[in-house]
Amino acid sequence: MKAKKILAAVTALSLTTVVFASCGDSADSSSTAAATTTTAATTTTAATTTTTAAAESAADSAATDSSADAKTGGDSDYTPVKTFEGYDAFLMFGDSQWLWGNWEGQGEPEATKAFGVDADITGDGEYTVSITNASISYDDPDEGINPQIALDGDYAVGAEGCVVMCVDIVGLLNGEKLKGTGDPKTDKETPGKYNADDLKVELKSIKADGQEVAFDKAKIKYGNIEDNNNCYRIEIYNDYGDTAKDSPIDKDSLAFEDSLEVTFSIEGLSE
Repeated sequence: MKAKKILAAVTALSLTTVVFASCGDSADSSSTAAATTTTAATTTTAATTTTTAAAESAADSAATDSSADAKTGGDSDYTPVKTFEGYDAFLMFGDSQWLWGNWEGQGEPEATKAFGVDADITGDGEYTVSITNASISYDDPDEGINPQIALDGDYAVGAEGCVVMCVDIVGLLNGEKLKGTGDPKTDKETPGKYNADDLKVELKSIKADGQEVAFDKAKIKYGNIEDNNNCYRIEIYNDYGDTAKDSPIDKDSLAFEDSLEVTFSIEGLSE
């Protein structure tokens, strides 16, 4: 167990050298890190590009440092669902060490960072998205073991704190910057059907290991936060976004071993 804790610490140290950006606009705290790559992210689109690169770099670094522990995932209670009748909603998350990483939806083509329990948004209603110990440590035949975990045997070491906690619904929005021509449900650059203002979305609950996590409803951010894709986003916390300045949750006290789940409602869909 000491070796695994040391491994997690080494992984965390290596990850802090990577430029981490969030899903939304960069706060002032990210400008120094951004300078080590190219130029500071001054627009949402630039922050988005950095976020993708950061997640990939973090995954590569963690994979190298934790390869000795990467045996098999605790996958007996998890089967990924990768086809959706409606829109793929997923819980984007990284804990304070950038572990328990889940950065893509299961329905995204060629996804390599998707380890969540997604929801199929087929119409107005209430939905739950989550990450579980079984899903996050699943040994996917296509994607392999999640590089952003520290394993204790077959199971992931519990999560503490968070740097990012968002819900993305892929394919919904028709942002002005989108130029893609594919299927919006699988191509984030293709315009979707809806304007963010025409949809009513509300965060209902956050549960860590089944226990309610308190949050301030007034501080949750909603909408087309990344304006270069068609995702509707619920931003609960983001280390480099607006919620970092005035957090809706006590991110430092967040801790769980088995599951983190977020329930929300949506109205305004025509399907």
